[in-house]
Amino acid sequence: MANFNAALPSVLKWSVGENKFNEDGKNPKSLSLFIPLESIDALAAHLRAMAKDSGKVRSGKVWDYSANEQKEVQGLYLNAKGKENNGDSFGNINPAALTAAPTNSNLPF
Repeated sequence: MANFNAALPSVLKWSVGENKFNEDGKNPKSLSLFIPLESIDALAAHLRAMAKDSGKVRSGKVWDYSANEQKEVQGLYLNAKGKENNGDSFGNINPAALTAAPTNSNLPF
């Protein structure tokens, strides 16, 4: 991966484990996402760049709590690979930087 250009200065960490606050039994798992302070601005910029790239925008379903049903919306997928250990899943997120459109510095104006 010599050509990999990371979008973030430090990786994000995600983990899925048992939900410690699952009183009603409806949500047995919990997702945690750790974002290092030094990566917050870069992550926001990366998400904005993805949102402007029509090839990155996809349809997805989210839960509409007011209507108590799923609805389809436009959005972005931020994918990551992971591992599993003792029933917990975890991994890191560090997307490839989006390449900027080439600029022409020889413009006559």
